[in-house]
Amino acid sequence: MKKWLPFFVPFLLSACVTTAEPESENINVLWGDALEMTDCEDKGVVVGSQGHWYDFWLIGDGVLTEGAVNQLRNKALKRGADTILLYSPKPFSTSVTFLAKAYICHP
Repeated sequence: MKKWLPFFVPFLLSACVTTAEPESENINVLWGDALEMTDCEDKGVVVGSQGHWYDFWLIGDGVLTEGAVNQLRNKALKRGADTILLYSPKPFSTSVTFLAKAYICHP
């Protein structure tokens, strides 16, 4: 059993990918220019990130990306936002990270 332990340790250390809270599914995710958001109330910056140096090879890029966006939506929901405006993704080789601004655009 001890010879198999190094094989199973990454599975034990890997975190689950973030799932969207049901209410956060309604949050609009936009790419674009902040000038489009002039009629919206700024609720601050949110960061969504998935993947670690020890488990990135176990999880596909699409799943990591979805988890990062779900994390953004969940954080925006906690701020009372209904829209997030994504900035360019940060280039990491072992994770997916997005930086976004949260807004309330629809009262």
